Amino acid sequence: MMSLEGKRILVVGAGGAQGSVGAQLFAAHGAKLIVADAMTESAESVAADIRDAGGTAVAATGDVADAASWGEMVRRAEDAFGGLDGMVNYAAILSRAGAADTEIDVWEKTIHVNLTGAWFGVRAVIPALLRAGGGSIVTIGSVDGLVGRGGGAAYQASKGGVRLLTKSVATEFASRNIRANAVHPGPMQTRMAMVVGPKADPAGVHALEEKLRAQVPMARLGQPIDIAYAVRYLLSDESAFVTGVDLPVDGGLTAQ
Repeated sequence: MMSLEGKRILVVGAGGAQGSVGAQLFAAHGAKLIVADAMTESAESVAADIRDAGGTAVAATGDVADAASWGEMVRRAEDAFGGLDGMVNYAAILSRAGAADTEIDVWEKTIHVNLTGAWFGVRAVIPALLRAGGGSIVTIGSVDGLVGRGGGAAYQASKGGVRLLTKSVATEFASRNIRANAVHPGPMQTRMAMVVGPKADPAGVHALEEKLRAQVPMARLGQPIDIAYAVRYLLSDESAFVTGVDLPVDGGLTAQ
């Protein structure tokens, strides 16, 4: 039996590099997916790829920063599949400005999208999971929410908040068969464009990649599939006794 066979899962931020790879893996393991993204065309493209590969996926438009949008995504899942068994939220924005250099609007937007958006998500899906008899919530944090690394004050604060939000949900709903766990990616190859910008000098990108690799004991940057495998485990019944956990997927960075 495939590890997610029959699981009805909402994947938010599925149009991005990590979300799309995750969605395709979950579908390959038997999940029925609501594939949601703020970019409708991206969600539809990922859903179509999954169906072309023999999987089950329905596209939805979803803005994590809007509480009403979360409600619509959950309703779409229940209308399509009769219920919901799990949710993973990949959506986030990144700022690398330091504590003294972060503009107020950047701080507020980063906190709202990354942390308030995560709260909107758990608030929306918990009633659906309770109606289904329980389920699994996976949040995507960051090693930047586990240890101080300098710079990125708003991003680090938001991801630290996501970590504790996840633990709060885990302890509050454990007796009602809802699990909540956080996956914390380390330096990711797919985050390079977000860090350095789309018009960055290739030599500068290479230098930054080398700098980040040097911080990781496994001497490489993470790939979307590394995160997807961790999330798949936490969405599955294989992790039935796992809740409130921080799972760094970082090549040993936070073990130092």
